[in-house]
Amino acid sequence: MGSRYRIVEEPIEGKQQALLPLLAAHREEITTDKALMQLAPDFDRYIAAQAAGHLLVLFAYCGDELVGYSCNIVHKHLHYSELTCSTNDLLFVAPDHRRGGLGLQLIKRTKQRAKELGARMVMWHAKPKTALAELLPRLGCRVQDIVFSEEV
Repeated sequence: MGSRYRIVEEPIEGKQQALLPLLAAHREEITTDKALMQLAPDFDRYIAAQAAGHLLVLFAYCGDELVGYSCNIVHKHLHYSELTCSTNDLLFVAPDHRRGGLGLQLIKRTKQRAKELGARMVMWHAKPKTALAELLPRLGCRVQDIVFSEEV
């Protein structure tokens, strides 16, 4: 990764405006049902979850520019109540910054930090046939569930 990038865990509060362009680019790239899934992040809930210790957010910077993020919910599993999990909500690196291993470093740092927070399982979700879906098995991840959706 080199010294060009830095990954830091920081509060999401105060970063809403800086996040919006990345969130929009992320949505445009991978959202499968754009008519139904309109970008409208509930920053108040993200901030509250982070304040309560249930949200792990890592930001990736190139200089002062925000170029990526990893956002994960850290929680006790509902029916395996002794199991603390970290469930990926968002993982994104701006296209111009994808070469050089930044995405892999975000994944590794997320896993490390989740473990430090007590997680024994990290769950990632990826769209089929994406670079992330191809990478995760090479990192030792296995399919846990397959999620299907439909508009109702």
